[in-house]
Amino acid sequence: MISATRGLIRRDLLEYGEDAAAEWVVSCTDDELLRLGCIAGWVSHNGPSTPSGAGMMFSKALAIGAVCVHEGKPRKLARARRKKLPELSEEERRRIRAEDYPYALSLEIPQDYGMTDEIKEFWADPGPVE
Repeated sequence: MISATRGLIRRDLLEYGEDAAAEWVVSCTDDELLRLGCIAGWVSHNGPSTPSGAGMMFSKALAIGAVCVHEGKPRKLARARRKKLPELSEEERRRIRAEDYPYALSLEIPQDYGMTDEIKEFWADPGPVE
């Protein structure tokens, strides 16, 4: 599981052009937040890797998890590369870091919480392509 605040995930979603999911995540339930974190964790470890063999960035995995939970099915993100957003003010940075996260609940759920066969099939690393 990848743990992140709603504000941080919102910013990741905006960078990937996922405006509807970005607005949704700020008011999603704790259960939805935990499911997207579990999906993000799975995708970051088992999803497609870069040509160098490096794993997926957490920001992209969190955006993918949010889209999966918000829309109820997996799909590629609107943007393959992040767009540059204006720098956050120090006050906004502190606010995002101070947001509540359902940490105690996250200890009680299984690692694959929210995962479906559809998500696994869509995002599984296909391995080396020849």
